[in-house]
Amino acid sequence: MLPRMLARLTRRLTRNAEAPLLFESFFVAAVASFLGIRFFLAVTGYPQIGTNGLHIAHMLWGGLLMLLAIQLLLAFLDRSVQHAASVIAGLGFGTFIDEIGKFVTADNDYFFRPAVALIYVLFVIAFLVVRVLVGRRRLTTDEAVANALHQLAATSGERLEPDERARIARMLSLARPDSPHTKLLREYLDSLPGEKEHPSPFTIVRRRVSQAYTRLMANDWADRALTIAVVVYAVLAVGGVTTVVIASGNPSDAGFVVLAELGSTIAGAVLVGVGVLTLPSSRIEAYRWFMRGILVWILITQVFVFYRSELAGLGGLVVDLVAYAALRLAITEELTHGHVAAVAPGQAPLTSRSNSG
Repeated sequence: MLPRMLARLTRRLTRNAEAPLLFESFFVAAVASFLGIRFFLAVTGYPQIGTNGLHIAHMLWGGLLMLLAIQLLLAFLDRSVQHAASVIAGLGFGTFIDEIGKFVTADNDYFFRPAVALIYVLFVIAFLVVRVLVGRRRLTTDEAVANALHQLAATSGERLEPDERARIARMLSLARPDSPHTKLLREYLDSLPGEKEHPSPFTIVRRRVSQAYTRLMANDWADRALTIAVVVYAVLAVGGVTTVVIASGNPSDAGFVVLAELGSTIAGAVLVGVGVLTLPSSRIEAYRWFMRGILVWILITQVFVFYRSELAGLGGLVVDLVAYAALRLAITEELTHGHVAAVAPGQAPLTSRSNSG
């Protein structure tokens, strides 16, 4: 009943087409923050900030990070600021929720063993709320115009990089082509100059990475090499978690944790496998399946691996984060150089360039 009521309410609101990426960044940053803090405290012997009976809990630092994220979101329209704020908010939430054990136990026990499971449940609930708020419905024509207008307003008439232009064009492709608003926005988009004459160092690096990706994926052997790499990665992920389970002792001591580790690892591997099967027909769809598998490993598997082995959990998280960043970049490149397609806020555009590169 409640989810349906929320869904009806959100139909009256204008959804942000960037919401899935923003929430994705938030959750990934939150898990990375939570696990990173646990690892740092374990390595340093759980130091405390404060003297003479005072202790500044790191939960407070999490609150400050979330406050900073709110201030950025309220102060600026820029897309880059929104994405930075989502990461900062995620880091703050992970720092905040790490101390949940202190607030659900009578003796303020930070090491309360079920705390990890409680944190996982909170992440699941938060994810389900996001799914209800964002939904999987396609953007309406009015929402598409609103998103395009918002992104154009943030450009302030400056030069546009190819990925920025392609992103706005995808929004306009969903609007009514005969609408005066759509025509006006298309004309304005076409009037904006191209790449910046004096780009920032970040933009220069971004262009070079884009060019390198384009050259790499233009090779006939690129997809075969990608398939082999992904399969090896999935096999190592499953093997690594299995090794951690065996090496950590009697699995019956933490049955839920073991089931969560192995079940989520296998689920992620299955999603990656679907991507491998999809790769011959659609590179962009394959990337999206790979991303789903990686997110399962980051948001679920690594939390429970860390519960049993801090070193293995952090090492696996670092590897998964690198793979996640590479996939985000690859998906952006495919969309920038691909075909414009319809998009729902719960999904990225559905088509891209062919596998021919």
